Amino acid sequence: MGFTLLQYSCRFFYNIRLYFGKRSLDLNDKKCYTFIMTINSEYIRKLTGFKVYAVKRCNATFDDIGENDAIIALSQNHGAGRGDHTFYSPPGGLYIVMRERGLSIDPHTLTPAVGLAVHDTVKSVLGVETRLKWVNDVMLGNKKICGILCRSPRRAEYLIGMGINYATDIAALMKAGLTEAGTLNAPEKLATEFCAQLIRNVHLAALSPFDYVRYNDLCDTVGKMISFTQNGITVQGFAEGIETDGTLIVRIGKATVAVDAGEVSIVREIPPQALANM
Repeated sequence: MGFTLLQYSCRFFYNIRLYFGKRSLDLNDKKCYTFIMTINSEYIRKLTGFKVYAVKRCNATFDDIGENDAIIALSQNHGAGRGDHTFYSPPGGLYIVMRERGLSIDPHTLTPAVGLAVHDTVKSVLGVETRLKWVNDVMLGNKKICGILCRSPRRAEYLIGMGINYATDIAALMKAGLTEAGTLNAPEKLATEFCAQLIRNVHLAALSPFDYVRYNDLCDTVGKMISFTQNGITVQGFAEGIETDGTLIVRIGKATVAVDAGEVSIVREIPPQALANM
């Protein structure tokens, strides 16, 4: 279906405003056909105090943050995942990297603390309940809607990356083979408010003691049989809980180990009656 003159005009002015960082047009899909969300970086700066660089597309948020306090991209060419993995970043998502500085930040609890902040933001802005999968995933049902990656480029400085399937087309995720991924299917008009609240919540979480009790309550990994890799060997055990330092306590036979990082897969749930006998 071809575009009308009005649709071309709306897209033109939308791109101009996004480029110069001005307040975005409130586009209505019935009048202006566009898939790209808009982010008002000035509003976010006033609310959070963060100097935010908002772009329609970038190469990689970790590389393109520059000297800004945060970058928000609506798509990425080469999103970074854990290890040597990439992070698929199509339009419709929010790909954010924040810079935090301070000796009081605990790098061991930073990733799960950010997970709590994402959960709280989704609930407060969108009214949607999510769950957590240790250590860096936020889940909607059994589908991943957010991945978290934290890096420390230098002493007492941390880059906190979040890739959120905010309004991502589920068909695009399936086409890319990401069958375990989901989407919030959230309204585009709330994207700026969502980003502002998220940046504020993450900032507070980074500087506050890790609420491991609440993380345990929200973590779907706890109470499950899981598998993980240790010293190149795949091991299975029962996930007992999250400690104050953010580590996952796993029972393997009569022994327990503390897992501090790595890929953890849920093997199966344990029936309540079986848990009582463990």
